[in-house]
Amino acid sequence: MGIEISGISIVSFPSSKDPSAEKAELVALYPLENVDSPKFKRKAIGRTTDVSFGKSALVINPAYAHRLIDTQAFISNKEYEVKFEFNSSTMDNEIVELVPVDPSVAKHFNHCMGVK
Repeated sequence: MGIEISGISIVSFPSSKDPSAEKAELVALYPLENVDSPKFKRKAIGRTTDVSFGKSALVINPAYAHRLIDTQAFISNKEYEVKFEFNSSTMDNEIVELVPVDPSVAKHFNHCMGVK
């Protein structure tokens, strides 16, 4: 079972101390959850792209994210399995590979990425 991914976002700040630094994240669909606490209540159904309070967005390796975008291999709102590795430079567990679940998406993905 995979994660439905809506998009990929790569952010950089050209005027910062390190203009080459980039942060890439996946925009995933998360289930909306009911919340019943003293300060906040929510009755919900469906999914959202909002990252739940206290959780972090899924980080993807920026070079891999660029490749997915530049080759147009990534198709939004499809289910993907994800593979993680620890990046000692950023101290993040980041996604280093997406594997499409749907065979027709996988065929497109592999063609665009040059996988035989």
